[in-house]
Amino acid sequence: MRAMGAGDNSRGVRSIPEAFPNRICGVLRTENAEVGFQACLTALEAGIGTIEITKTVPSCFELVKGLIATTGNRYPIGVGTVWDPGAVKEAKAAGASFVVTPVLLPEIGQACREHDILCVLGALTPTEIYQARLAGAALVKVFPIAPVGGPRYVEALNGPMGGVPLWVSGGVPIEDIGTYLQLGVKAVGLTGALFPADALAQNNMEVIRQNAARAAQAAASVPAT
Repeated sequence: MRAMGAGDNSRGVRSIPEAFPNRICGVLRTENAEVGFQACLTALEAGIGTIEITKTVPSCFELVKGLIATTGNRYPIGVGTVWDPGAVKEAKAAGASFVVTPVLLPEIGQACREHDILCVLGALTPTEIYQARLAGAALVKVFPIAPVGGPRYVEALNGPMGGVPLWVSGGVPIEDIGTYLQLGVKAVGLTGALFPADALAQNNMEVIRQNAARAAQAAASVPAT
């Protein structure tokens, strides 16, 4: 399979299972793009199914292109921390499979429809989650999940909002992956738990490899619904 180049994302919108094949997404935040690139490759090789490159990473769109080319387009790569609609077009041109916002931004939902790319909008309260779906979110990222109760918060949401496809992110430990997936969460975002700041600073790929393997094993232990 050849890698996507600029403007070559002809498949258009991916489904949630396509974009998050093992329901785990590594979320990269770093100031060192070179180390970040190696960290992402390490995580993918060790079992992480999907990577999100945040826009705070230097040359983030080049990093997306590089990961797609290096891996032969085997893995979905997305762009996160997107605030402006213009970034949606750039993400699409880079070959990204999805776009993620930290908060509810209806204009990003509109841009995702225009550029035919899977949309993940950030939200926290039940009202925001509902509005995110109305704004075009295929998946709603509940962020930050840890400070508001973690799995207990998702359990509470499942009563009135059980049909809404959720991604959880923000302080998620690897130990909670299984619990979230049992609650029906469609994707779990791992930032510091997968890419610890000290491991990135020390270029310690072995720690990242071990974290990725543990996360993948935790996800595999819960059958997809």
